[in-house]
Amino acid sequence: MKFSDVGTDGAPEGASDLAGSTVERGAGVAIWRQIELTLAAEISARGVSEDRRLPSESELAKRFGVNRHTVRRAMLGLAAQGLVSVEQGRGTFVQPGAIDYTIGRRTRFTENLRQHSHSTSGKVLSTARVKAEPVVAKALGLRAGTLVYRLETLREADGVPLTYARNWYPAARFHGLPDMLERTQGSITDALAAFGVDYSRRWSRIGSMLPDAETARRLTINRQQPVLWVENVDVDAHDVPVKYGITHFAGDRVQLYVERE
Repeated sequence: MKFSDVGTDGAPEGASDLAGSTVERGAGVAIWRQIELTLAAEISARGVSEDRRLPSESELAKRFGVNRHTVRRAMLGLAAQGLVSVEQGRGTFVQPGAIDYTIGRRTRFTENLRQHSHSTSGKVLSTARVKAEPVVAKALGLRAGTLVYRLETLREADGVPLTYARNWYPAARFHGLPDMLERTQGSITDALAAFGVDYSRRWSRIGSMLPDAETARRLTINRQQPVLWVENVDVDAHDVPVKYGITHFAGDRVQLYVERE
């Protein structure tokens, strides 16, 4: 059963007596908020079906007798609750539940997700050898301007973008890192292992923000949807920094779990 097939009472969509299809103006509750509450109740009552797509903004605007801007604000309210995911160019989808993502000393994306029976995929979007900016240099224990490799990566869980990251590695230590990544099919863990490095996390800092245009595009989310970000430094067995990175998570698709050491 598609979400748009029926209303809350089982009547066909568009029926004049469809429960929850009208909004009450002058009731002291904003129109967009009434729509948000109505759709949240329907999502809760129906659960997550195989077809998770919600009706389009135009369809919902017609249903509730409002403009698309009002519907869009209601959708963003649902996204903030983690009930739906607004994906640019695709539509709005009911969330099957946020993924638990563990952050610990030995965080590995693929292992992390497979432990919870999620399929994973990822790719390196770009590589470049650049001069380290002060923040990057300090995190890696280098002088500002030292050459580093900057990697841009995107990783998916169950076919949906989950993380978009920018990471920096000392170029002198990992000479030819981009070529090694090609040999390891984009696996950073395997690439670093080829250099004799088994890394662990020294520290992580977690926060939230509204995404910039590039992050929103990569994660296929609306720019009004918050993202979680994790800044971290990885070190080798001798506690020497090997990576500084910032990873952005689609906020409505993940719950970060900090593991006790």
